[in-house]
Amino acid sequence: MSKRGKQPSGPSVPISPEERYRSLFDNAGEGIYQSSVSGRILNINPALATLFGYRSPEEMKRNIKNAYRQIYADRKQREKVMREVEARGHAQYEFRFLRKDKSQGWGFTSMHAVRNAHGKTAYYEGFFIDITERKEMVEKLREAHDFLEQRVVERTRQIAQLNRELAADIAQRKKVEKELKRRTVKLEELNITLRTLLDQREADRKALEQQIMTNIDDLIMPGFERLKETALAREAGSIIQSLQENLRTLTSPFLNRIKSDAHLTFTELHVANFIRKGKSSKEIADLMKLSAATVNVHRNSIRKKLGITRKKISLQTYLLNES
Repeated sequence: MSKRGKQPSGPSVPISPEERYRSLFDNAGEGIYQSSVSGRILNINPALATLFGYRSPEEMKRNIKNAYRQIYADRKQREKVMREVEARGHAQYEFRFLRKDKSQGWGFTSMHAVRNAHGKTAYYEGFFIDITERKEMVEKLREAHDFLEQRVVERTRQIAQLNRELAADIAQRKKVEKELKRRTVKLEELNITLRTLLDQREADRKALEQQIMTNIDDLIMPGFERLKETALAREAGSIIQSLQENLRTLTSPFLNRIKSDAHLTFTELHVANFIRKGKSSKEIADLMKLSAATVNVHRNSIRKKLGITRKKISLQTYLLNES
């Protein structure tokens, strides 16, 4: 016995070419057809009938009187294809076909013309494949591609718009920054000018104060000293002494500063000046022709305005430290 397996015993039954062709024709998975020049179906296999929605080839042949009109959804395409087949003898193409229920599908066919001895077309034959699912998938892919393309176009347009807005915003920011720099430079120039004016004003004020003090020392104070050397009553001497003190008080830088900071009255300035020099309340009262109680009221008012009411520091010490 052979290692390849048992061989069938008995004589083989010969099969004629017609039987082999019929078996191939009937059992093929693709649709196979023969049609006349006028469009009448001559022969079809079961697969083709099934693809078009018929239960058998016989049913399809009974219902289809003219294949060109009842199968092709686009008659113009059918006419064009038939001209090509006649001219070249064959054609391969895709087309939309009509099923039994009038629904449409997509098919692919390869057709050639069978010629007689005189070169005339006797009939057409070929095979047919239903490519509806593939076409639908291709269409879906195309739609998805178109959708993505549209999304890309829209996104590109949005990005371009955002870029334009960003560029405009950057340009506006640069414009604002430039304006701010210009104004900053202008403000710095104004500040320099203002500081120069303030410094000049302060210098003028100090020069004026110095001039006044110099004039008082050179012109007024010597006159008071000469008056004191003359025979004056005791009360007149005291008045002259008080005038000298008042002038020194008015020209004192310390008193001018404390007057500005604490907003002291003219009488409080005199009292503060005497306190700074160590005068008691009684002595101040005698010099200013006030009562001791009034001087104490002024003391308390001065402490309050200087913000040392509750601090354990004497008023004289504080005034000396501020001098």
